[in-house]
Amino acid sequence: MLRGDSDNQLVRTFRPRRRRLGAEMGDVYERLIDRWSIDEDGDPIDPSAVFGGESRTILEIGCGRGDLAVSYAVAHPNDALMAIDVHTRGIANILAGIETHDLGNVRVIEGDAQVFVRRLPPGSIDEMWVFFPDPWPKVRHRNRRLLRDDLIATLTEPLKVGGVLRLATDIEDYARTASSAVAASGRFADPSLGRPDWRIETVFERRGVREGRDAIDLAWTRVVEPSC
Repeated sequence: MLRGDSDNQLVRTFRPRRRRLGAEMGDVYERLIDRWSIDEDGDPIDPSAVFGGESRTILEIGCGRGDLAVSYAVAHPNDALMAIDVHTRGIANILAGIETHDLGNVRVIEGDAQVFVRRLPPGSIDEMWVFFPDPWPKVRHRNRRLLRDDLIATLTEPLKVGGVLRLATDIEDYARTASSAVAASGRFADPSLGRPDWRIETVFERRGVREGRDAIDLAWTRVVEPSC
């Protein structure tokens, strides 16, 4: 596991919000989780072996309720998508979408991305999405943000050269500090702005709009080879 510098513990980038699943979604979860999931921790894995081909591979960190993962997988059947979250509800929703749409190009990971990325070989994925991450707005909690100076290198190690790191947030300060951290890593070109047409509006974005916050979309292309 990744260890924090100050307290020798994993510095979590999320607030635990465990909720019980109802009977219907609980059944979906129990029936499908073993078939369509990847363990958070373990030996290195080859995404092309997991999906049985040389598809473009995407890692969505923090899939929320899972609506974007399902929408994207349906519209892009030749892309392979791994969606990770700590909250069972979103994982169950994606599993339901896999069954409903007969998707073979999606896998779910229930756990912490800080741990899971260490299973992915350097240069093994094409895109990494971080959409509406927990903003941790208080200054004393900034060390828990996902896109931060001390975590960027580990987090993005699986991205290949030419691969893209995408961020969407409605917190301007998060966009600024994330941009600074990515730039300081020396691995990426300057970011491009603009929302990709496939990024549907999720419940988290709608909540921000109601509260007067517009989304900021940033995309960084990796230009430096991963370490070996």
